Amino acid sequence: MKPASSILIKQVQSKSVLELQKIAKETFFETYALENTKEDMDSYLAENFNTEHLQRSIINPDSFYYFTMNHQEVIGYLKVNKGSAQTDNKLTDALEIERIYILSKFQGKGAGKLLLNKAIEKAQTLHIKTLWLSVWEKNQKAIAFYKKQGFTAFDNQYYWVGTDKQTDVLMKLELDF
Repeated sequence: MKPASSILIKQVQSKSVLELQKIAKETFFETYALENTKEDMDSYLAENFNTEHLQRSIINPDSFYYFTMNHQEVIGYLKVNKGSAQTDNKLTDALEIERIYILSKFQGKGAGKLLLNKAIEKAQTLHIKTLWLSVWEKNQKAIAFYKKQGFTAFDNQYYWVGTDKQTDVLMKLELDF
């Protein structure tokens, strides 16, 4: 992969739902399959990444999806939510990073930082000074990345992957602008 400067970010359009579904399933599977049963993974993927669910989410005016591209290849994506589209309401006047995933072979090359910068840019455009996200407590690589970017843990919440109840760490970043 070329340096991060050759990576493009583009907003996901409704017509790209199948591309979104493909990258969402692939990156989620890469990230969590080793730590979860096949049945739980299959259940989660079917429930959260079916085309109807994704299509509704893409057209929700409070949700925003972005692909990160290496040339013409989708290598990851970002989903941010404001208002009622957020998955939790612990923080008011905040923007949630619900999903930020990069294919494993492209991790560590700057694409994740570019997507995070896109989330920060979106927050600034919306005049929102707090970004937050949830990350599985066992995903130490992601937690370390977010800490390096200035996020701090502020709470925990439960999250279900199939029948497995898991704990997510809630992290936030206060923006200066």
